[in-house]
Amino acid sequence: MVSLVMPTWKPHASWFPEAVSSALEEDRCEIELIVVDDGNPEPVAALLSGIDDPRLEVIAIPHRGVGGARNAGIERASGEAIRFVDADDVVEPGSTAKLLELSGPDGAIGYGSTLVCDIDLRPEKTVGATVQGDALVECMLGNFFVYITGMLFPRRVIEAAGDFDTGFEANGDYDYVLRALEHAPVRGEDFVASRYRRHGASITGRQPAAEVKSRRALDKLFERRPDLRGTRVERQARSHFQLGAATRMLRAGQLGACARHLLAALRLAPLSAAPAAAKLLRAFPRQGARRLLVARRRWARPRR
Repeated sequence: MVSLVMPTWKPHASWFPEAVSSALEEDRCEIELIVVDDGNPEPVAALLSGIDDPRLEVIAIPHRGVGGARNAGIERASGEAIRFVDADDVVEPGSTAKLLELSGPDGAIGYGSTLVCDIDLRPEKTVGATVQGDALVECMLGNFFVYITGMLFPRRVIEAAGDFDTGFEANGDYDYVLRALEHAPVRGEDFVASRYRRHGASITGRQPAAEVKSRRALDKLFERRPDLRGTRVERQARSHFQLGAATRMLRAGQLGACARHLLAALRLAPLSAAPAAAKLLRAFPRQGARRLLVARRRWARPRR
């Protein structure tokens, strides 16, 4: 049995039933789908009136956010493995059985790729990884980036990792995956496990660029793992975080903040950060020139 846990908050009237139907169409393994109504103003069960399937269970809780809703789903789940799915995405047919096969008798975390799509599920890019075995360090360094909806967690790993931290509004998945990777290796293949619908209400889309960071998840990891504190791995992991923040600041046009994060990355790990820093520096003048041109045009407009 694989338990599919789907937290739901103010779901889209057509995307939500589509997501539920795609999950229930999974075959070649026994599943249950637990939809968690996360304190919605209107019960979400009404949107599923056309779906009659004994494997579907809808539970209602006070609003707790996505992490709290997943925790409630885990508590209700009876499967030997758990997969987290979203209410606005689509589960790729047969992917759950494939992930279960990859997990294997040794209880690895099975994973596949995610096809990132627009709001009409037209493909834009594929996000995946090639890491096998111990993936904790690779995840910290950005070499293991897999959407949580494309992963399957054995029950023992779920129990060892503990609850989702409800203090995260963004990057709670990253914190959870880091904890899970401390307890099991990964095994994956290059196949699409889920289709991620990118839209304005996505959690990352709602966060200002300056707030979408992974620092707290890293801080928690190094609090748990004193053996990693002060090591080259910690310096590289924190440097990678600073590079990511610099990239987001550049995209947001916050050039001063970009430069500060870039310098911090180079101070922490000059050799490993140098290639990415050089790439950012090449983009930096173009971005600055573009913003200057826009500003000049604004200043040149006749004042009324």
